[in-house]
Amino acid sequence: MKRRWILATATFSLYVVLLAIVWIVGTRQAVRKTENLLDYAITDFRDTINGAIDTMLGYAANAAVRYFGKAEPHSVEEMTELVHRLDMDELNLVDRIGNIVATSDPASVGKTMTAKRDSADFMVLTNGTQNTYSQPFRASVYDANARRKYLGFAFPGGDGFVQIGLDEKHLVAMLPTMLLYIFDEWLLGEKGFFLCADVQTGKLISNPSRHRDMAKTLAETGYREEEAKQYEFSGNDFNGVTFVQHLFGEMCYCRNYVFAGHLIIAALPAREFYDTRMVFVSVFAVLLFVVLFAFGWFIDRIQRDADRLKAFYEAEEESLAKELAIAKNIQASALPTDLPDNPRFRLCAAMTPAREVGGDFYDFFPLDENRVAFLVADVSGKGITAALYMMTAKTLIKNALLSSQNPAAALVQANSELCRNNTANMFLTAWVGVLDLTSGTVSFANAGHNPPVLLNGFSPETDPASRKASYLNEKSGCVLAIMDDIPYKERHVRLLPGDTLFLYTDGVTEAMDSKGGLFGEDRLREALLVAPSAIPSAVCNVVRMAVSAFAAGEPQADDITFLAIEYRAGIVGE
Repeated sequence: MKRRWILATATFSLYVVLLAIVWIVGTRQAVRKTENLLDYAITDFRDTINGAIDTMLGYAANAAVRYFGKAEPHSVEEMTELVHRLDMDELNLVDRIGNIVATSDPASVGKTMTAKRDSADFMVLTNGTQNTYSQPFRASVYDANARRKYLGFAFPGGDGFVQIGLDEKHLVAMLPTMLLYIFDEWLLGEKGFFLCADVQTGKLISNPSRHRDMAKTLAETGYREEEAKQYEFSGNDFNGVTFVQHLFGEMCYCRNYVFAGHLIIAALPAREFYDTRMVFVSVFAVLLFVVLFAFGWFIDRIQRDADRLKAFYEAEEESLAKELAIAKNIQASALPTDLPDNPRFRLCAAMTPAREVGGDFYDFFPLDENRVAFLVADVSGKGITAALYMMTAKTLIKNALLSSQNPAAALVQANSELCRNNTANMFLTAWVGVLDLTSGTVSFANAGHNPPVLLNGFSPETDPASRKASYLNEKSGCVLAIMDDIPYKERHVRLLPGDTLFLYTDGVTEAMDSKGGLFGEDRLREALLVAPSAIPSAVCNVVRMAVSAFAAGEPQADDITFLAIEYRAGIVGE
């Protein structure tokens, strides 16, 4: 439960952190959307109003084209009368080569359009491929304080063109009517709106219908001039800064633009900004909650599965520990503990079980008053199965020896019994010997086991350099419980008084150090040669210490079992 609280706290903390990040990102997204909407509103206004002016000038120029039919001389009075009827400020007729053949301005009579760059641009109308051409407001060539916009409309076939001019001051008077139609119901986003006011008087020309009765002037809307930032255009580039105004009692993000003496204000209520952010944050908050909830559930599921696996393995380990304890008890109870008290021989045996108990065992028992049987064996496998199989094998071999009195015949008999009921498919190696206490002869048979070591020349009177430790490397027979009806050969070795025969299992020679190296037969032989004497207990202690020093604390992988028997008959003082 505590871990779940920790997981829940960590997940919630992560959710809060991620939600804060989403809030920051959502704010930036809302700011970007607001600025994009305001930029679009201002640029769209400019394009719309310019398009409306061009359309108005185009209608007037087209009317003049239809009226005159072609570029030919007309009186100044006629041209002036027509320009007044068209509600324009200048009217020129230009022939194919650019000469002004008729004009409402006496100063322009006889002038050519190609004389100046600005006017020369209109000559594209004489190539027969373009019908109209317009220019933005620019300084008038006749009045430095006036700004005038020109539009040209070609006569059919490019045979000259009509040029119409409109002063900015004239446009200022016309603009309220135009803007009223443009801005009356033009919405910005979902809740935004436009305001249009005369720069000089502050009188509102256009006002959204929902606020129309609330204000007649810009000041009455709550607009504060000192907090405004001017929107600027330079060709197709623009530079605008968003500023805050409280319009009609509501905080709004605004951008403004001055055009032809009129202030155009694009206003987006802050609540739309907040709505945009809230939608963004809400969507991602739900997604984050779902993802983190699923993540937390997944982690919790993994931890619960891990707990179950841990409990399972702990139970398995506990069961294995119990099994190993049982196996060790079985193994220990099956081994003889009382050493024989006989002046004609001395014997010492020991078995050190590994963590995973194997099936090593040793045994010794008298066959009669002049013969003693001894053996060392190693069962394949580990655990309680190996321990139980070891007991069976030990009993069969002992019974066979007692009945046959012969090591080879005993192995044949035991092998037959072990093969008959080997449902576990196990096997074992064994070295079985019988010492004749009258002659010192050892009769033995080997079923795939490690060769024993014969030690001689270890008496105190003998020079240590003459000591010998020799392996009895006679050819071994097959391991037990593999195949029935296998013969085993009996062999013999003569022990002199003071000689010791050392038997062991592969747990000795296959002990490993930290680098994976094996103790091996050579190290075993060297350890035996430095034993203080051939007394069985001394020999066993030397081997035990040598193996322990070599392993240097590395875990014991297999049982370590050895047996040493010394022939003593005929030694003076015995």
